[in-house]
Amino acid sequence: MLIVPEIQSVIIQPPRTGSTALRDAVQATYPKAITLYRHMERPGIPAGYENWDVYCLIRDPFDRMVSIYNYMTDFRPTSKPGGGASAAWIERLRNDTDRPFADWLADSLEVFTDPINYDGTFLPYYNVMEKTPIARKSQYRWARPDLGPVTLIDIKEAVHLYERLGVKVQKTNASVRQTRPEQCDKVQSILEDRFQWDLKAATKFHIEEREYA
Repeated sequence: MLIVPEIQSVIIQPPRTGSTALRDAVQATYPKAITLYRHMERPGIPAGYENWDVYCLIRDPFDRMVSIYNYMTDFRPTSKPGGGASAAWIERLRNDTDRPFADWLADSLEVFTDPINYDGTFLPYYNVMEKTPIARKSQYRWARPDLGPVTLIDIKEAVHLYERLGVKVQKTNASVRQTRPEQCDKVQSILEDRFQWDLKAATKFHIEEREYA
């Protein structure tokens, strides 16, 4: 989650939606921009900021799950904030993905955005509201259009967000492993069961109007 006071905006960043590159570009352009939480959902926006413009990056659910799977399989720590991951956490991710993609998608219980460190300490930077396994968590849980207007931006059309924010983004933190599993019937069935909203989300720059019960 990026909070950008200079343009009164909040950017919600689900894992593997180009969030690292965007964070770097925004913070380089807007010195007051802060990242209190790496991948916090919209309900976690600090009080007082929820009325600012809200953006949320989204991605095709199959592509996003493949990216998460690859990232977990071949994670590489970085020197950037939050990049000093413990060896225990890295091993946990690799053990979780030590199986075919379809089996991982079906059965993984890895939360991924887990604020509890290997030694039991709490890492606020990685806190999220919902500790749902990453292979089961829809991007709806980040965007929460039921809470008010939110600009949803598919990462394939992210250039529109970059233009609106006035930033230049260079791709970083890409998965080293570039495996492209088959989108077999088993995988497709899981996607349709868990990620209906993600599959239906428009893949272009648009405003999601508030929904009322």
